[in-house]
Amino acid sequence: MKQRWLLYAVVALGLCLAVGAVSVWGFAEEELGFRDRDGTYYPPTGDFPEGRISTVHDDLTLALAIAAGFTITDSHTLRIWDQLVDSEVLPSTPVSYTYGNAGFYAPPNPLLACPGKNRARQVWPTAGFDPDTSAVTSRFGPYSPFFHFPHLGGSDLSALRDWAWGNSETLEGYEAYAWGRLTDFTLMQAVQNNGCIITRTVTISMPVPAGSLEAFATYLHSLGDAYSHADCMDALAAQTPPAPWGTHTVPALGDTSVYACDYNPANPQNDDAHGREFGSVYTDTQRTIEAARAIYAELSARSLAREGVYVPLPLTASLTVSGTETTLDGAIVHFVTAWSYDEPARRREYVDRLVEALRAQPRTAIRRGYLPLVLRP
Repeated sequence: MKQRWLLYAVVALGLCLAVGAVSVWGFAEEELGFRDRDGTYYPPTGDFPEGRISTVHDDLTLALAIAAGFTITDSHTLRIWDQLVDSEVLPSTPVSYTYGNAGFYAPPNPLLACPGKNRARQVWPTAGFDPDTSAVTSRFGPYSPFFHFPHLGGSDLSALRDWAWGNSETLEGYEAYAWGRLTDFTLMQAVQNNGCIITRTVTISMPVPAGSLEAFATYLHSLGDAYSHADCMDALAAQTPPAPWGTHTVPALGDTSVYACDYNPANPQNDDAHGREFGSVYTDTQRTIEAARAIYAELSARSLAREGVYVPLPLTASLTVSGTETTLDGAIVHFVTAWSYDEPARRREYVDRLVEALRAQPRTAIRRGYLPLVLRP
């Protein structure tokens, strides 16, 4: 029996090392590198998903910001800081973009907080988190569920919105910690095996000012993730016992399959939870479309209220993209449904043509307190 247990532990550890720390994010990174404001391309580097970006958080955000009436400079700021919520650092010359680390609280003591619970192995935060160097939005850190698995209509997403708009100078959120048995590698395994699960309400120290464009981009990222993970969150709430916060299930690590949550970050597939969000095969694409529409509504509201220079285009605005007549909403749907998850280069190319069409479109300037004036950017 002892030899069998050791064999199981070795196999499980090997799987963990192969998959890497189980991270959580929406609209998973794709096999594309990062493009800087000047077009400089930085290829993907390291193990998946290092150096890779999401065509929703990055490319599509740029197009939607331009459509909403932001300058090209502000539109780049919005898409870069949206992607940074996942990436933490993105390459640039001479100085890389970084989300930053404003500090973390000392972790709780499981010996005091969880008498009678399994706490031999820390499951969350994962080994990928370093409190001295990781960004506050780290997918491996204590705030990961708050930023990457917020609830649609929930107080977590409302808190992010209030902070992003500057209605609150502080961001009120929560920390997440989990311990389990030595053989537990995921949150769901710890939950199902009497693990020590701790959440704490905290004021999160943020490295960007409340109400700034960077803060707003952070909120846009979480808003998109809330749609991306909506079905998963419902499925986790229906488990017995329910998950204490959002997470992916990774059957490769021994998790019981939860179809809406199944995802292997080391080996993403077209039919996993995030792969199904693109293409013409699965109805999951509707979540992506709804997310893009919700993000555009927020961008439009922000543009009109503050930084925008042009009146946002309606979703029904006519455009010609790659020689095809469509609407802004039709372009969003085409971006989502025309290509599978593993065809990101074609999505990027399409967004490039969409950006060209948007920048050639006659626009009405926002003249706050004055009559509108029709201009061409």
